[in-house]
Amino acid sequence: MDKASDPAEQEVLIDEQLHSPEGLAVDWVHKHIYWTDSGNKTISVATVDGGRRCTLFSHDLSEPRAIAVDPLQGFMYWSDWGNKAKIEKSGLNGVDRQTLVSDNIEWPNGITLDLLNQRLYWVDSKLHQLSSIDFSGGNRKMLISSPDFLSHPFGIAVFEDKVFWTDLENEAIFSANRLNGLEIAILAENLNNPHDIVIFHELKQPRAGDACELSAQPNGGCEYLCLPAPQISSHSPKYTCACPDTMWLGPDMKRCYRAPQSTSMTTLALTTMRTVADSTGAPGTTIHSPTYQNHSTETPRLAAAVPSSINAPRASSISPATPSPATSNHSQHYGNEGGKMGSTVTAAAIGILVPMGVIALLCMSGYLIWRNWKRKNTKSMNFDNPVYRKTTEEEDEDELHIGRTAQIGHVYPARVALSLEDDGLP
Repeated sequence: MDKASDPAEQEVLIDEQLHSPEGLAVDWVHKHIYWTDSGNKTISVATVDGGRRCTLFSHDLSEPRAIAVDPLQGFMYWSDWGNKAKIEKSGLNGVDRQTLVSDNIEWPNGITLDLLNQRLYWVDSKLHQLSSIDFSGGNRKMLISSPDFLSHPFGIAVFEDKVFWTDLENEAIFSANRLNGLEIAILAENLNNPHDIVIFHELKQPRAGDACELSAQPNGGCEYLCLPAPQISSHSPKYTCACPDTMWLGPDMKRCYRAPQSTSMTTLALTTMRTVADSTGAPGTTIHSPTYQNHSTETPRLAAAVPSSINAPRASSISPATPSPATSNHSQHYGNEGGKMGSTVTAAAIGILVPMGVIALLCMSGYLIWRNWKRKNTKSMNFDNPVYRKTTEEEDEDELHIGRTAQIGHVYPARVALSLEDDGLP
């Protein structure tokens, strides 16, 4: 993306994180540029010098193309000719997103704004139509429907009572009456792929005050970007702050932090004071750790440098306080790093102990089930058969016989075979 006062002074503004930038609009009041990127499927904003930028939308975009801005009311409008073709609007700061047109629309290539009459115009290259609606999405009108004059329209512009558009297939620029679609005329022809068309006039860019510069603090007090907010009512804020894609707004909604926010968005403001005593018991030094604010539910790990000659703290107290502007940024960054390390160790310990406990419980349960099954399926029978019961005399004779033959060889016990009749036993 370039800029140039004349062709000899071309200057590159943005040459990173771009894929297929298609639509471009300039906020002449707040000195910002807005563009659509169909490759990245994003809508982004940057300062006119390209020094600061951020992505406003990266979801629910299929093929974003044209974009137009209304800095007087703080809104922007864009077209999307993807699978679900539509025309949408939102605040210039990316809030209050809403769909204006979603039916009877196929390939909305170009859009333009009539700020004086509060209407939006667009061309549809598949339906061969030129239509308009008001800024709230109502009072829709189809001005022209013609495969001849709207064979493949791409760019569109409006000024006073005329509407202008480019046509790729006809290789020409047309004009018509913006109120009724009549008086169609060819302004230029035999062109080579005429895409967009822009009209420059002071009436096309009404003057207005920059709310960010009119605030008590420079840049509205924002650390990075100050973006105008949509003026929905008299109570609407004039602007909001924005951060780069890799950072998040802090609780003061002005400063930017690198630590990601927690889903609970819980804000912690802590001031820690540690009172320590030396080895002799004499009163020690009170150490105040920096105040910080954190957007995480995890309590960050606090650390204070204590001299080696000082024993452990005898007393500590934690009390809320207002963050210091000079230290809140660094304190939150390091606090979040400590919190993430502690949560990582805790998650690792849980990830090891929980599976081991589950395996132990499964093994114990399996053993108990097996033992219970074996006990139920094992049957025993003990009885004394009077037929084979030996008398005392027989036992004495056996002992005598065993004593005589002990040195000759082994004595094998007699085997008894029992034949049980079918008495219901298994």
